[in-house]
Amino acid sequence: MAKALKEKEILEHLEMLADWIRVKHPGDHFELVVVGGAAMALEGFKDQTTDIDIIRPEVLPEPIVDGVAHIGRIRRLSSRWLNSDVANMLSKTKRSMSLPEYFNEISRTIEVGENLKISLIGRQALLSLKLHAAIPSYRKHTDDIKRLGPNSAEITEAVRFVLSFDSTEVRKDDLRVILKDLRFDFDNIYHRIETGDKQAR
Repeated sequence: MAKALKEKEILEHLEMLADWIRVKHPGDHFELVVVGGAAMALEGFKDQTTDIDIIRPEVLPEPIVDGVAHIGRIRRLSSRWLNSDVANMLSKTKRSMSLPEYFNEISRTIEVGENLKISLIGRQALLSLKLHAAIPSYRKHTDDIKRLGPNSAEITEAVRFVLSFDSTEVRKDDLRVILKDLRFDFDNIYHRIETGDKQAR
């Protein structure tokens, strides 16, 4: 089972990664864009997470991959304590559609070391990805959305994002359950999306 990472541990492990890169790859500099639970923990929205999800770069450079493996062994972490799984998921999507512009927004940047900085993804992208990952039978992501306290406009945009991946009736039924738990009405939101899209056309 993956170790829980609190804000302190997240930063400690990233500082170790920066030190490792400085010794093994002097002169190299990297910027990682963080999403998911790690971004929420670093922003103070939740206490801990199990991994650090990276959205950019889409393919982790070899020095990062090697450093993650090395630190994972030393600190007895999961081999995927830092990973680009979300980036891989989104890269498949980008082959058929463009990501919303708000995926380029950054909430803040943390200088972990002279050779490594992390940027935290903007709020709307974070919400959209959390709703995309949410399913009725697993409350983790729904609880995270509650912690973020989204408004109607933010949830509407997140629903639009999720439906751009999967607009089947099964997925819509899932969203009805999830949004009811979040105190939103899926059918009202879906109607607004449909009406707005038709007017845009």
